[in-house]
Amino acid sequence: MTNFNKTLDYENVNGVALSLKVDARNGTTHSRLFTISYKSQRNQSNWPKASLFLAVLFNILAIFYIRISLTAFVVIITVLSFLIFFWITHSVQSESLLVIPTVGIQNSVKYVYGREDTFVPWSSVDDVIINEVIKLNRVLYFLTILVKTNNQQNEPVKLIPLFKYTKPRLAMLEIIYSELQRLLTETHTYESEKAAGDMG
Repeated sequence: MTNFNKTLDYENVNGVALSLKVDARNGTTHSRLFTISYKSQRNQSNWPKASLFLAVLFNILAIFYIRISLTAFVVIITVLSFLIFFWITHSVQSESLLVIPTVGIQNSVKYVYGREDTFVPWSSVDDVIINEVIKLNRVLYFLTILVKTNNQQNEPVKLIPLFKYTKPRLAMLEIIYSELQRLLTETHTYESEKAAGDMG
């Protein structure tokens, strides 16, 4: 039996410290909540903050030391506003995956301000795989949900990658993958036995 309600520490592919928390929801043994978050705010990548700070600094210097028109000043203020808005709305704090067998799987991304949720009904989940992606000179791994599509229109299988912002290493993904596969197998076995019992 797997030990639930545990927290594990790993690094992501960029060497940033991550924390994986596995919870059994509402005291049940069948639903799981997987949350990957940055171990501390200091360990997050400083590049977005540094780029925002440098952009503000250079624009302030340009305003004071270079003669610019009112139009250029308005353009600079507009660009800075968009940079700040983009940083606030797109800085990921954590990613979570809520799995409730027979109901569905919900993927959530928590930003500095707000969150984004994606829900897949359990009847649409075909399988869960670890997908290998080659990006420039690196091999990245993504936990991916295969979603069933309408076979009448011969559509390809839809792929939904998970934890694509925190980018955990393969060791962390394997823990989540094995637990998801166990839940999928148990549910399919139970449904098969129930269908056989109804027919008998």
